[in-house]
Amino acid sequence: VEFMTFNFAMQAIDHIINSAAKTNYMSGGQMRCPVVFRGPNGAASRVGAQHSQNYGPWYASVPGLIVIAPYDAADAKGLLKAAIRTEDPVVFLENELLYGRTFEVPKLDDYVLPIGKARIMREGKDVTLVSYSIGVGLALEAAETLAGEGIDAEVIDLRTLRPLDTATVLKSLKKTNRVVVVEEGWPTCSIASEISAVCMEQGFDDLDAPVLRVTNEDVPMPYAANLEKLMLVSADKIVAAVKSVLYRS
Repeated sequence: VEFMTFNFAMQAIDHIINSAAKTNYMSGGQMRCPVVFRGPNGAASRVGAQHSQNYGPWYASVPGLIVIAPYDAADAKGLLKAAIRTEDPVVFLENELLYGRTFEVPKLDDYVLPIGKARIMREGKDVTLVSYSIGVGLALEAAETLAGEGIDAEVIDLRTLRPLDTATVLKSLKKTNRVVVVEEGWPTCSIASEISAVCMEQGFDDLDAPVLRVTNEDVPMPYAANLEKLMLVSADKIVAAVKSVLYRS
């Protein structure tokens, strides 16, 4: 099922959450629901508050759903194939602005990626940047800037929001002792909030600084271009957060 934008999926949210997500459980495993709901997600460019929302945290909070949010074209291909082949309902969130970017895609007859497995986009030892979707690109941009200042950032792309690959995050935390979560979305009840809680509950002894979240501002998306820019997460904001957890000015 394709939505022209996931904002329009609000009209079908009951079918996704109350029917698709619960069919397997409520039938005692007798009925499966192999359906993929896909479409553009997140902020676009000057389309206003009703068309600029990140639905990742919304759907990732629902047991019974798989939620995938790829960053690049290779992941979009490999994970969409995996989503189509699973017996469970999948919410597949494609970032609208990433449609305009070009990435390499492996030339394989059957390129399929595992669901629920994050990947390390960049190795580092000083701080871990955790993100997904368009935020991965911002994290990589920030990592390049930080490298010029002698700060070695590791960048993790979650890929899948439910199930969440917490093991990869915690392993990186054990190495770097600092985590900054980057999310193009609101801070309250977010994927960033969940990662922060996981790091505190399961990796507290490895933390040398508080986990910081770098997200959009906690307001509806403005229409005006200058206000939209101020509202969105940015590489500069990520750099500032990293310096904060490293206690550098």
